[in-house]
Amino acid sequence: MTTRAKRLLSLNKSRTTFNLKKQEERAAVMMIMPFMIGFIIFALIPVVYAIVLSFLNYNSLMDLKDVKWIGLSNYIQVFQDEVALKAFLKSFYYILIYVPSVLIFGFVMALLLNKAFYGRTVIRTLILMPYVSNLVAVAMVFAILLDPFNGPVNMLLGYLGIDNPPMWLAGTKEVIPTVALISVWQGSAFHTIVYLAALQGVPRELYEAAEIDGASRWKKITNVTLPMISPTTFFLIIVSIINALQNYSAIKVYSDGGPGDASRVISYNIYEEAFSYNHFSYAGAQSVLLFLIVLVITIIQWKGQKKWVHY
Repeated sequence: MTTRAKRLLSLNKSRTTFNLKKQEERAAVMMIMPFMIGFIIFALIPVVYAIVLSFLNYNSLMDLKDVKWIGLSNYIQVFQDEVALKAFLKSFYYILIYVPSVLIFGFVMALLLNKAFYGRTVIRTLILMPYVSNLVAVAMVFAILLDPFNGPVNMLLGYLGIDNPPMWLAGTKEVIPTVALISVWQGSAFHTIVYLAALQGVPRELYEAAEIDGASRWKKITNVTLPMISPTTFFLIIVSIINALQNYSAIKVYSDGGPGDASRVISYNIYEEAFSYNHFSYAGAQSVLLFLIVLVITIIQWKGQKKWVHY
């Protein structure tokens, strides 16, 4: 083969490779495009709109010609609003109960389901039932179970000798822990499945080496299992915190922000300000602050994960 022929062959190969790359790039763009369009329409534009709205004085009962730029006034008002500040604190209280509980419960369930036993497939299927159950139907069931006067739970506690059982959803002190724990029960299936997938990826050789060294079951969990699944735990912590701050649906159906304003968390407060009181700009300011809090928490976690997450 002559030098000219070799050059032509090499050029044809380069053109073929270039064309293949172009086709792959076009296919990738076509696959990503539906998601990007949906993200821009339903996520990015509303976020930008909420940020702009938070600097205005807009509500649905005023003419557009009366809308004015008021700068940081809405944000200043948030820090002067006792109801809004308490709503933020209640959301953090909810996080402190929900996040550790759902992580621990999901991890324990994953450990149990990772073992071989009779009916394991059926049990794994049943774990999903609360997760896919209708939220309103679940709320009706728990409203009956946790009725403070005639509910079966308090009747059972009365038979056990407890004179003053909890008020559950009707108590000002008990309502947030009760809603959080019900949400743990309903949402732990996701954490269980993710943890179960992570556990099945831990090399068996590490457990065998630990057994040779005489490690107990607890030592194997703390020194082998937890470090190996730490990236999964890191992911679930972030997801759990975000889910805990987006708890409007649970608060609405279980307690409707009550009794009084005992369970008026920030997501519920934002909804009420926007759609009950028509304070859209003020609600937008609260939602932006909530976004910034989530962003700061995520950044802190991302910086701190280098100390305990092992990839």
